[in-house]
Amino acid sequence: MVKVGAIIQARLGSERLPNKALLPLPFGGGPSLLQHVVNRAKAASSEYHVIVATSATAADDQIQQLCEQEQIHCFRASLDDVLARFSDAAEKYKLDVVIRLTGDNPFIFPKKIELAVTEHLKSGAAYTLTEGLPLGTNLEVISASALLQAAAEATEPDDREHVTPYIRRTESFRKHTIHFESDLKALRLTVDYPSDYALASMLYEKLSVTDPNFGLDQLEQLLRDHPWLLHVNSQNTQRMAFASEKEELAEARKVLQQRGFTRVLKYIKEKNA
Repeated sequence: MVKVGAIIQARLGSERLPNKALLPLPFGGGPSLLQHVVNRAKAASSEYHVIVATSATAADDQIQQLCEQEQIHCFRASLDDVLARFSDAAEKYKLDVVIRLTGDNPFIFPKKIELAVTEHLKSGAAYTLTEGLPLGTNLEVISASALLQAAAEATEPDDREHVTPYIRRTESFRKHTIHFESDLKALRLTVDYPSDYALASMLYEKLSVTDPNFGLDQLEQLLRDHPWLLHVNSQNTQRMAFASEKEELAEARKVLQQRGFTRVLKYIKEKNA
């Protein structure tokens, strides 16, 4: 039987929103962001192993304390080499397939997790990515063997820090993409800034009363009823991890075009002609 594990990377050293993984959600009192991620991963399938992977630094001791209190598997390793943290955790728990999650994305959808794992296994891919869902709810599913190979071969600091760029860039790894359609594709459901946390609190306050693991349908309905919520954190930007220079340049051109930097765009095109 294939052993599937959800590995949740988490730390408390965020500059923009310190200790965010342990903030209560909703704000008035509730489980922490990290606990919501754990609960949603468990709700996807009772057969999945759920592991929180944090750093071995003293700054993250509170994460281990929470895991011990809630009886959650906790794996501690390098702060900066997150790829090694994932591969070592996969090896320790003897996983065949890894769902990569983060402690600041409390809106992941259990049904989408289960579907992504099923599609990954069916496709025979080394790496599966979902697209089209709100920011912070798309998923990565990785074969443990691909993680171990990447950890052995990747040398660039960005590849070590962001876990999957090396796999995404290397042609020998077979890849599979699952496309979803959602009117909320542009919505930020990750928690990086105080305004992200404010939106998350409002959404959880409203939806978790009837179902703490509410899905995309309930979220879409709430935002149709109250469209002003879409603007709570719309000014925030997302830091991205690119698989290659070509991918990064394409995104930079898109941003420059949107912001009206036409002369800079012209200069870049001339330099790369």
